[in-house]
Amino acid sequence: MNVMQLTWQVDLNNIALDCTVDVAIHPSDGKVVLLTIPGVDGSVDGFMNKYLLIAENINKKHGAAAVRMSNPYITSYHWEQNIRKILSYIDDNSKIISGREDFELRIVGHSAGAAVIAQIAWEYPFISRLLLINPATKLGLARIKQGLVEFGAEKTMVLVGSEDPSLSDIESLSETKGLESLRTEIAEGADHYFSGEAFQIFLQAPSLYLFETEEQIPIKAII
Repeated sequence: MNVMQLTWQVDLNNIALDCTVDVAIHPSDGKVVLLTIPGVDGSVDGFMNKYLLIAENINKKHGAAAVRMSNPYITSYHWEQNIRKILSYIDDNSKIISGREDFELRIVGHSAGAAVIAQIAWEYPFISRLLLINPATKLGLARIKQGLVEFGAEKTMVLVGSEDPSLSDIESLSETKGLESLRTEIAEGADHYFSGEAFQIFLQAPSLYLFETEEQIPIKAII
């Protein structure tokens, strides 16, 4: 595992802000790379090391490389910058991460991380699949819908807790023209953070929804 930082500056009202994103890389020789994107101010490891555990599991079980990132708050005008920076880094360094240039990126995003990647994933041809966990629809439901239409409903999975504030918005996604085939699963009893007993659902979800075939997913066993 390699740990590093991406650093850059943004201009806000003629004031230069120093920005830093922590990055952890779990390299592997294979076509697939998994990226974990936390919510705003989420750490590279995540609460109770959840992103570390996910990356290690994917690396070991599926032989895929994994990249973890922190998601520090810059300003409300720069929601996308952290994610765009890491996407550019992965694209530029795919041979170091996966040993090849013709890689495919699968992404699991939570909360604000899920909302933002849903909006912009269509701009990056190397992104092949999305798992969105409790996307923060308050960051722009209309743009989320349009982004997913452009990206492709068949390549997207949405997992939402029954106690999440965005549940009604998520349930409306499949009513959007172009998103009729969007897969959405509701985790009964799970809150926004998948705390308590639901924590294990969060840990299992990337392997189940991004790496297993549909026939192999034991949905009823975890929801």
